[in-house]
Amino acid sequence: MSGFLIDTDVLIDVSKGNTNAVNFLAGLTETISISRISATELIVGARDKRDQLAIEDFIAHYTIRELHRSTGIRGYNLLIDYTLSQGLTIMDALIAATAIEHDLTLVSKNERHFRHIQSLEFFRARY
Repeated sequence: MSGFLIDTDVLIDVSKGNTNAVNFLAGLTETISISRISATELIVGARDKRDQLAIEDFIAHYTIRELHRSTGIRGYNLLIDYTLSQGLTIMDALIAATAIEHDLTLVSKNERHFRHIQSLEFFRARY
């Protein structure tokens, strides 16, 4: 794997100044990036325009991995494989697909959302 893709749950903790989350992220030794889906989820969480601007500033510190046609196809196939059996959601499927497509290790606290995806390299955020 050539780096880490940080899931939305970890990004939320870091953006809120959770010291343990910040230290955890700082301890990662490979390149760190986020998916366009996580960036979108963060923006949706904005309470007002000021909050939205702060989130945009926060997101700007990361390389954003975009959705490509192949990412959409892979996400679709992950949904076919794991929605009925594991409850995989659309957003989680697209985040996992982004990590797989970009050969990145997905970092999340939500192991149960992703552990069943066999083609995904997963690292549980422990802080």
